[in-house]
Amino acid sequence: MNKTILKGTLAARILVLLFVAFQLNLNAQVIPQNTYVIQNVSSDNNNHPGAHAFDADTTTWWALFNNAGFSLPGYIEIDLNTSYDINGFTYLPNPANATDKAIGYEIYLSNDGMNWGTPEAIGNFNWMNNSDVSRQTISFGAINSRYVKVSYTSSKNTGNENIHTGDLGVIQSSIAATGQQNQLITFPSISDKYSTDVPFSLNATSSAGLAITYSVISGSATINGSMVTLNGGGTVRVKAEQMGNSSYYAAEQIASFEVTDLATISPEISTRLTDDYPIVMENLKAYPVYINSSILFEDSLTIDSVTVTIDGNSNLAELATGFYYYLWTPNSYASHQVEITTYASNGQSASISKSISVENNASDQNATTISGVNITFGGTNSRWFTGTYSLPQHVGSFDQVIANLTVTCPNTPNACDDWDRYAYIMIKGPDGNWIQLFNYITPYGVACNHSLDVTDYESLLQGEFEFRVFIDTWGSGGWVLSLDFDYKAGTPTYDYSRVDEIWDGKFDFGNPTNLQPLDTVSYNFHPNTMDAKLKLTTIGQGWGNNNSQNAAEFYHATNFIYINNNQEFVHDLWNDCNPNPDNCTGQQGTWMHSRAGWCPGAISVPFDMNMNSFVQNSVELSYIFDPTYTDFCHPNNPNCVDITTCPDCNDDYKATYAVDAHIISYGTTPLLYGSSPNGFINQEVNYELSVFPNPTKSNFKMNAQTEIGKCKVTIQTVNGQALKTYYFNSTSQLSNFNFDVSELPNGVYFINLENQKGVGVQTLIIQ
Repeated sequence: MNKTILKGTLAARILVLLFVAFQLNLNAQVIPQNTYVIQNVSSDNNNHPGAHAFDADTTTWWALFNNAGFSLPGYIEIDLNTSYDINGFTYLPNPANATDKAIGYEIYLSNDGMNWGTPEAIGNFNWMNNSDVSRQTISFGAINSRYVKVSYTSSKNTGNENIHTGDLGVIQSSIAATGQQNQLITFPSISDKYSTDVPFSLNATSSAGLAITYSVISGSATINGSMVTLNGGGTVRVKAEQMGNSSYYAAEQIASFEVTDLATISPEISTRLTDDYPIVMENLKAYPVYINSSILFEDSLTIDSVTVTIDGNSNLAELATGFYYYLWTPNSYASHQVEITTYASNGQSASISKSISVENNASDQNATTISGVNITFGGTNSRWFTGTYSLPQHVGSFDQVIANLTVTCPNTPNACDDWDRYAYIMIKGPDGNWIQLFNYITPYGVACNHSLDVTDYESLLQGEFEFRVFIDTWGSGGWVLSLDFDYKAGTPTYDYSRVDEIWDGKFDFGNPTNLQPLDTVSYNFHPNTMDAKLKLTTIGQGWGNNNSQNAAEFYHATNFIYINNNQEFVHDLWNDCNPNPDNCTGQQGTWMHSRAGWCPGAISVPFDMNMNSFVQNSVELSYIFDPTYTDFCHPNNPNCVDITTCPDCNDDYKATYAVDAHIISYGTTPLLYGSSPNGFINQEVNYELSVFPNPTKSNFKMNAQTEIGKCKVTIQTVNGQALKTYYFNSTSQLSNFNFDVSELPNGVYFINLENQKGVGVQTLIIQ
């Protein structure tokens, strides 16, 4: 690499006032940075080059990654133009970015710039917390040298390993080098502890083989020899040092770790029971009180018990999977004082109190939840919204619940989204599982109103709980949503019901390597079940020349429900969209075309299947996608040939089904909730994605900070149109893949990653 001379005025470049205190030399100072010459650098960046580390401007920085990508270690080699007695360096991260900062370091000195030998110092920067961006100073014994190499061995950002350097300085000792060597202290990191942990040993070593001594710098701990005894909670900082001898300079390393005082940790408690509404029942009957209780550090602490005290009488709540419950049969129509208390194994407890009125005068009523929630990509609620609301509480007092959804345009530029977007509204069950209330497809650019009978979900639509809303909107407008419920007084056939999620997620349709991607689910009916139904909603997504027969949106499929290996139901997946089922007229686009299970500007009405004949048995449930369909243009079809068999085998919006299915059980005695039979598929993870280089001209790579596993990645326009689709079986496969976008026009795009656990979005600029 050609040498780059760092230029600038003397006043701007010399750090006249930069003095630091060192263990070995209190009067040391930074060698003027305008004399530095960059001899070599592991990776440079056009916008953030290595020269920014020495320009006396902490608002600029050197960034490691470049158009070719990079991997640690990252280093920079400096020629000081003359020899100095050097005894340290200083590192300042980018003050505006606490994530992309160095953790591990090594520093080398050389007299010829080619032979670096062993490092003079190694270790980890001792950051006080994750947001710490203060200047770090590393010191060692003075060595006379001209060339300096600073190497970063690890980064706080484990996703892409990038490191920002706002300022880097080499320190000149005011005490001449003595000819002694620097010994390296290796001090392994110390894992976080609990205050109840037994004493443990430190095991630092010196490269000189000399004995190490230890001391506590700060925190609730003591050291006897190498044994550490913990005396409380908080941050503990310990030092390993070697005092040196005639051949070696003294050296030290500092390590820190967190200690949690388990005795101070309080449990958390919440309940769906609310005093916002009375409990209405025409006769005094059992009402399920659902309770959630948890405590941090569950590997060492537990919840011992939960009690429900009503009007002074204490009762022990029952433990279920993921929650507690108590069946309360009120003894009178009156106001009752309810106190719920949870007790933890460390002696801590937490309580909540409610004043609950029990009444027998049911009447029609309307209850409002979401009101004027603006969901716009990049806004406060960017595609997602979660809120806590309360709804009427009752047993056998309402025979119908109607959900009313109002969809209007934001009072902002671009207003309503121009495109029909997949959306859903979910409610959190007692065990923490998110259960879909209904699917919805937004209209093309107009406001509409919708209603749906949701009586089957009335066991969930009670008390205090969380709503979650998702709209797959991108950069072409947004939506404002309001949701209320009409409760119709009346006597239902059954007093109690329960909802169990069977399938929930997005699945490939016609994928040649997995034509039937849904698992068979084993389901046991609650023993109190007297009647049941299976509610199934399927939304066909994907279309275009690169999907065989324009699937899945415009493909009329016939799917099947099998129970215990027998075909029991036929699911004709097709909706007539003109006239619009929800009377949402005046839309733009292709709203009038019929579709696979949905229509733009309409709530998707579930397909109901009577399960009465199965309620006394255990069942095996299978949902079989149309067995006559295969997407021959799918990337997983080995016989797909670009241009020859399909325009592009890895292009466009691939065929998928969004499937949601529940079993609704009914009975005259309580049907208490249990654990989800198919586990949680809540898509709650928000994957943080790193894309580099970005901007790019042709290629890029992508990393994530968490394990992803199987996933689908699409490259989309700002309007949400999928241009390319990729499938990955592991995180390593994703991170090693080289994305080629050379044929896409310059502009701004979105990268969308999704799987059954969560989603991640990153902006991509092609220039």
